[in-house]
Amino acid sequence: MELSLPPELKRFVEKKVKEGLYEDESAVISEALRGLRERERWVARSTPGPSDNNWAVLGAMNGADIEAMAFIVMMQAAASAQEDLKSIMDHVKAINAAKQALREIMTSINRDVSANLGQERRETPLILANGMGSERAYHRVKMPVADPESVGGVKYIPTDLHPGRVTEVAELRSIQVDLRDQLDSMSEMGEMESLRLQMALERRSKFLTTLSNLMKKSSETASAIVENLK
Repeated sequence: MELSLPPELKRFVEKKVKEGLYEDESAVISEALRGLRERERWVARSTPGPSDNNWAVLGAMNGADIEAMAFIVMMQAAASAQEDLKSIMDHVKAINAAKQALREIMTSINRDVSANLGQERRETPLILANGMGSERAYHRVKMPVADPESVGGVKYIPTDLHPGRVTEVAELRSIQVDLRDQLDSMSEMGEMESLRLQMALERRSKFLTTLSNLMKKSSETASAIVENLK
């Protein structure tokens, strides 16, 4: 089983190996997992009352066990934070990809509007060759929808952009407005996801700072104990 650790945890593991406390990195992680297993056993055996909050169990753990537990909890929290970040980033990428696909459709419709600016009567056929290509194309548009699970982050849904035949510039403009509203809606979603991403990054940064301080404090305490034993 391959295990990917955040930089702070990786440095902590490497430091423990360099201190000579463990043979290699696997031994550090194994010790932490053994501490977690023992803690679960103690919790299973204990029957504290409502006000005890398992303090008796924690009190029965020695320093190495507590340090191992802290390591495991931090490792799990870091992995969870990383998964949350990836999920939000995937949504942001999907929204941006969907917006780009929608802009391409809007560009084709804009060409059709420009090509028919002088059209005033319904009897005059619309010129659609340089835009969507044909009147029929307006009823078979593959509209993009943000979907992180789909290839490229976009799912396409067959859509009819106008009920009935498209025969006037006014109808083209109405379609333009509808698509512009959809693009604005996507932009708002993108801004919300970007805000969530920023908040998640800030939480992760604070978490890693706390983790670093915890590991530093643990190392300083261990060094102090060793010095006192000399």
